[in-house]
Amino acid sequence: MAKTAPKRQACPGSCHCGLTKYIVFLTLPHPFSSSNPPKWAEQEIYRCNCTVCHKMGFLHVNPAHPRDDFMLLSPLDPDRDLNIYRCCDKKQKYYFCPRCGVRCFTLGGESETVVIDFKDLVDGKEKKREVWRAKWDGEKDTEPYVSVNGTTIDAREDLDLRVLTEEKRVQYFDGRSEPEKEKEPRWDRPHDGGSY
Repeated sequence: MAKTAPKRQACPGSCHCGLTKYIVFLTLPHPFSSSNPPKWAEQEIYRCNCTVCHKMGFLHVNPAHPRDDFMLLSPLDPDRDLNIYRCCDKKQKYYFCPRCGVRCFTLGGESETVVIDFKDLVDGKEKKREVWRAKWDGEKDTEPYVSVNGTTIDAREDLDLRVLTEEKRVQYFDGRSEPEKEKEPRWDRPHDGGSY
């Protein structure tokens, strides 16, 4: 059976109770591995062994283009309607549902609510919809950081988390060590204190 060529797809996701709903656009099946690592502005799937990522069990799925590839459908004001845990010198916000406690995504940077034409993006049924997303910081011109918790993406065959691990398509970062002693990312196993 021939393998399917990777293509960009709309992947819906949510928290357990459904208060938080989003769409992330990913290239699936995930094409990157140790022999074909992602370059800048390509999606990444990784685990970090820093204490916050480890304790949350966060499987980072970073879309290639944070502003255009992640759209929060509900709630439209997550700073008001979701709970937030700030870390990384309070520059990153880990949003989590106040009802079920599931952490769906992280944002570093600014955000905005905009109207998007969904007709060509998703299924052709819905035309325009208001969404919340990351935005470019005009003054600093800094790219936002968006990371989706891969375990909150709705189940699908072309994003099988077990297969990603078995095929060594998940990168492991050393975020626990001091920056000057940080080990290089690897694909075969987590760094000390990390998990698969």
